[in-house]
Amino acid sequence: MIGRRSGQRAVLLAVLVDPLGAMRATVSRPRPARLLAGLGVSLLALGVCTLPRQLALLSRALPAAGDGVLDAQRNALSAGLVRLMFVDRLVPSPTLVLAAAFLVVVAEPVLMLARDRRRAILAVALLGLAPLLVERLGELAITYLLPLAASVTPGDALRVPHRFVTGPLMAWTHDAPAPTWLEVVDARVNAITLWSVGLWSVGLRTLDGGRWELWHAALPVWCLLGAGLLTWVTAPLAVAIILR
Repeated sequence: MIGRRSGQRAVLLAVLVDPLGAMRATVSRPRPARLLAGLGVSLLALGVCTLPRQLALLSRALPAAGDGVLDAQRNALSAGLVRLMFVDRLVPSPTLVLAAAFLVVVAEPVLMLARDRRRAILAVALLGLAPLLVERLGELAITYLLPLAASVTPGDALRVPHRFVTGPLMAWTHDAPAPTWLEVVDARVNAITLWSVGLWSVGLRTLDGGRWELWHAALPVWCLLGAGLLTWVTAPLAVAIILR
């Protein structure tokens, strides 16, 4: 079992440096369940590693109030933030995960593949999520290596891994916080998500077996846009439920 899991992790790493070769090997022998296990365990382990630092920062940002009412408010705020923190670390980019699900649903009728190729479609969708490993590694490194300000807010404890940015926020050089709309765009359109779109394009071309065509890239892009719109609309409700 250990050897099989290591093999799937090797495939996930190989697709980052040799997308075409990894996709061809996976399509010829698709093992989506093992890919899912390898990807899930790796992402979970990397995400959880940031939690000790975040919890320590949250504790520093919420000193004891010394009053019954204020203590109750502090405990409620702390519990909500801890839940949100755990969900953020345990659930990888909802936009990309949802885009992968959309791709699985729409790829079969578009490609007109036989039902026995569903495992190959699922494997391609999972391989396209491999850049999330790079994102989690970047978040882990930046959580522990970059210094923080002397005064830390509860929000800082939650956002510290998200200082690893690969999108439009990289161009924001002002001292003031970036506008909300820019943070929303950065979370959904960045180097990691575009990398996944590229991998899915390679996978669709491999499944199609023909020359590269525009729709091989257009289909993943539309899946990403649809997933980004859905997560943007539902994010406030999800956060409110977790914090409650």
